[in-house]
Amino acid sequence: MATVVTRDVLAKQLAERAEITMSAARDEVSWFFDTIAGALQKGDEVRIHGFGAFKTSQRAARVGRNPRTGEQVKVPARRVVRFSASTTLATALKGGRGSRAKS
Repeated sequence: MATVVTRDVLAKQLAERAEITMSAARDEVSWFFDTIAGALQKGDEVRIHGFGAFKTSQRAARVGRNPRTGEQVKVPARRVVRFSASTTLATALKGGRGSRAKS
């Protein structure tokens, strides 16, 4: 079963690695994600070398179906976040040579 990596898990790892307090590590992790979210809200693309790219795209309005009743439902247009894995990450996930050593 896969482990869930939360903000607190990331903060704990950062605190240990950078030898800083948990409070400071939580602030840094929050800053990192807030920076990414802010850029996406402005419509910018976020590229992280060796990891991937986040960008937004517009999803058109459509007619869907309620799976329980079969009734047609209007689904409004909305903006969504898309993620594209870098070649390095994609290769690592496939078990190829591009994987980095775990620290």
